[in-house]
Amino acid sequence: MLKKILHLSDQGARTIKEASLWLTLFNLATLLPVILLALIADEMITNYFDGGRSSISLWGYWGIALVILAVMFHTYKVAYHKEYLTSGEEDMRLRMVLADKIRKLPLSYLGKRNLSDLTSIIMDDVTTLAHILSQTATELISGFLTGIAAVVILAFYDWRLDISLAACLPIVAGVMALSKLISERTNKKNKQRKLEVSDSLQEYLENIKVLRTAEKMRDYQRQVARKIKRVIPGLILYELLAGLTIAISYNIMRIGLGFVIIVGSTMLIAGKISLVKFLLFLFVAVRVYEPLTSACENLGELISALVSTGRIHDLLAYPEQTGQEGVAPQEFDISFDHVSFGYNDEDVLHDVSFTAKQGEITALVGPSGCGKSTLCKLAARFWDVQRGTVSIGGMDINGIAPETLLKNYSIVFQDVVLFNDTIYNNIKIGKEDATREEIIAAAKLARCDEFIQRLPQGYDTVIGENGKTLSGGERQRLSIARAFLKDAPIILLDESTASIDPENETKIQEAIGKLIQNKTVLIIAHKLRSIVECDKIVVLQEGRLVETGTHDKLMEQPGLYHKLYSLQNESLEWTVTTQSE
Repeated sequence: MLKKILHLSDQGARTIKEASLWLTLFNLATLLPVILLALIADEMITNYFDGGRSSISLWGYWGIALVILAVMFHTYKVAYHKEYLTSGEEDMRLRMVLADKIRKLPLSYLGKRNLSDLTSIIMDDVTTLAHILSQTATELISGFLTGIAAVVILAFYDWRLDISLAACLPIVAGVMALSKLISERTNKKNKQRKLEVSDSLQEYLENIKVLRTAEKMRDYQRQVARKIKRVIPGLILYELLAGLTIAISYNIMRIGLGFVIIVGSTMLIAGKISLVKFLLFLFVAVRVYEPLTSACENLGELISALVSTGRIHDLLAYPEQTGQEGVAPQEFDISFDHVSFGYNDEDVLHDVSFTAKQGEITALVGPSGCGKSTLCKLAARFWDVQRGTVSIGGMDINGIAPETLLKNYSIVFQDVVLFNDTIYNNIKIGKEDATREEIIAAAKLARCDEFIQRLPQGYDTVIGENGKTLSGGERQRLSIARAFLKDAPIILLDESTASIDPENETKIQEAIGKLIQNKTVLIIAHKLRSIVECDKIVVLQEGRLVETGTHDKLMEQPGLYHKLYSLQNESLEWTVTTQSE
């Protein structure tokens, strides 16, 4: 069961079991010094009352003590090594499993979860499990095994005292089961409130420039402070509930020792048990409670961690995008056949059908929010269509594994994503086996080489998180360089020259013209003058296809495209006028 709860590998589960058994042996070995002292005391008392000389061999007892210490040292060393080694290995494995899982999920899932939420699962929740593995799990298992083993062994010693010792354990088990019911709901609320704080802090850091310019810094800080304060009462309540149940378990367990004293005293008075035998049972009983007490405490920690394990389970159980691997389409026409799609049960595309043919440039235009970017993302299977089909060369893309499918795409989105790495490695993402000469050639085509040469280390310059040391135009040109390097048969361009100055825009469009020869090109453009020469223009409005054709054909009819194009031409004539004019 622990394997499922803690998401252990087969090897990890085996090692945890081995560590628990070794720790159980250590706990049982700690009883031996008590037994040894009791035997020494018994022999001393017997010799004293018999009036004879002591026959105790101190060297013999010292030898036994050293053997006991050696056994204790060895069992604990092995248990410790297996326990912490497993924790480290399983921690690393689980983080990589989660990262790989996220890679295989549709973007529709990622759109429902905040970045801080997913980060919290991989960092905080896995750290919680690592702590459970490194300490709690083995001590919990060994505590219960030690208690059971001791109770069984003591039954052979004296079953009446043994029953007295174990009488309260079922009640303790019931209290700990009640602890889960009482504290789980509070723990879930606390987790949610911590995530709200994390979201607010991330939003604060991402928008700090806006907050400063809008003079809203103090207001936002007060909002964050209120969210932090909301966490505190829940944490106190949880600690109170968890601590109370554990404390009750401790005290109920100790009542068993009182039962042993009462029953043992009665038997001692009646002459049914010797004093030494009674005292020896008491000594061992006290030591038996230590691992059981530790097990109760660790069970409380495990119950606390169930919220984290549940969040990890939900992520791992989410359905992945599947499909055939190694599929290689022979043609690359992209066909949308009666495609409908929506976010959060609200449709943004309604029964859209058209084909972007290989060797042609198909432009998507329309007002903001009409579904242009959504169509591009559906074409790349970032989301799966809800109704209808998207196919490439006649093959439904839902039957092709996402990574196999994306080998056929070069994508330049408006929101450029760069890594905190060198320019060289950022461009190389387009083609992992590319040579340095190929990378430089792609950079030159995208008009990147000029600004790269001005940087301190040239292509080996680290550009910071998401390329923060570069301008918007420079970042977008790096994204275009990736597409040039990959040279895939399908090109998706989402306003690829939006952040580029007029001086470089014409040059890059010429370079793109070379890139897209004999390829399937789907382009989103807000500057309608840039798509006048496109082979096909698809006009969308409120998620519906309302017009399609060439620029000349669309301008012949008074439709949406004619209106948008005319408005943009009018805006080009707009100038700033002074009051004196």
